[in-house]
Amino acid sequence: MTHLLYIIFSNRISGLLLLVFATAMGIATFIENDYGTETAKALIYNAKWFEILILFLGINFLGNIAKYNLFSWDKAPVFLFHIAFIIIILGAGITKYRGQEALMTIKENESSNRMISIDSYLQLTASNGAITQSFLSTPLLMSELGFNHINETFDLDKKQIKIELKKYIPRAQYRLKDTTKGKTYLHIVIADDDQRRDFFIKRGTRETIYGIPIAFDASGKSKKDIFITEKNNEWLASFPKETDYFSMLLNKASSYPKDSLVPIQFKALSTINNTPIVFKEITENKYLEIISTEKNPSEKNPESAIILTIRSGEENKEITLFGGRGYMNPFSTTFINDLHISLRYGSKPIQLPFSLYLKDFTLERYPGSDSPSAFYSDLQIQEKNKLSNYTIFMNNVLDYRGYRFFQSAYLPDESGTILSVNNDYWGTLVTYIGYGLLGLGMLLSLIWKSSHFGFLLKTLK
Repeated sequence: MTHLLYIIFSNRISGLLLLVFATAMGIATFIENDYGTETAKALIYNAKWFEILILFLGINFLGNIAKYNLFSWDKAPVFLFHIAFIIIILGAGITKYRGQEALMTIKENESSNRMISIDSYLQLTASNGAITQSFLSTPLLMSELGFNHINETFDLDKKQIKIELKKYIPRAQYRLKDTTKGKTYLHIVIADDDQRRDFFIKRGTRETIYGIPIAFDASGKSKKDIFITEKNNEWLASFPKETDYFSMLLNKASSYPKDSLVPIQFKALSTINNTPIVFKEITENKYLEIISTEKNPSEKNPESAIILTIRSGEENKEITLFGGRGYMNPFSTTFINDLHISLRYGSKPIQLPFSLYLKDFTLERYPGSDSPSAFYSDLQIQEKNKLSNYTIFMNNVLDYRGYRFFQSAYLPDESGTILSVNNDYWGTLVTYIGYGLLGLGMLLSLIWKSSHFGFLLKTLK
């Protein structure tokens, strides 16, 4: 046993662990540059093997303190080096398991107390009619290089729901391909925060898009559905309530009557459930596929997709979810084993214990150029009867109640700000203590009598 401990805490093992750690960090840098932060986190930074490596490093440093009796006064600088690394590793662990990273978007003259997580989750709500329950997976980190895994099990009233990953598609996008014996699809366009989103509903199916139930020539139509069908070579639509539209082809406004089959107006804009929606076209003999588009350096956080297999009882279904880091798309719904299941892939909402009000957002540009040189957010912290004013800009961070707010970006129309939020008081504090001890150890190693530098100073006198 003693011989084994001697090997574990030997200088060779210490050197090997440090070499593997440094190599992994170097590889992670290249992966992050070529494939993005999420891939680097999935394969290295947040991988179990990397956590075990860091744990072994901490144990090795701790063992070497005892092995070489570093508690003595003469060896204080070396002791500080070892204890500093152990404290830094402890701080990193607190950050990983207790810290929060999020984004917060606020428009001018508006307040918000909601932010969204940086990490992605599989969010599920299941109902059997009598009981409704929500579930949240562990954080999902998906890698463009593969090795992805989702295997979640949820229970609702003695019914088990198993979800497994079938495929992950980065930079995902729907595409229709021509084929001789294809399907018929309804193409729908929705505007979401000034971003265009395309959806395709296959004939004979029913989908809920942004909370809008649409049955495309499907059986079992509900009273709340927008029902679209074909009669006498003409496409007709029935709406559950009177719905206004503006036809871009005819340049006129009109409305669909309630519960009446009338000709559908393609490329006409309607607002349903506060969502702008356009029924663009119906195409036949098509094959719908999801492709991974080419990388675009100007697109910082492209949407990805996951294809999941859902099993419950003797039934199984396949569902595709678009989303990822920073996305909070509407839930997609499906029915299986007499359960109504709603699913979403992406960030989760996080409530702040106070609100931030954006009084003014200022964007400055270089003279004679459209390139931004700086941007500022004039904020007011609102909490009960307490109001505080603060301006955030580059290198000027707002610290409040353990939260740190950084100026990150701004909305495309310059109407508001996007803040990065970090809630990791204890992890940051412990890590900084470790850095402080590391710096102190470096300083003492230069002046300590028993150190190599101290010996050189004695010989020079």
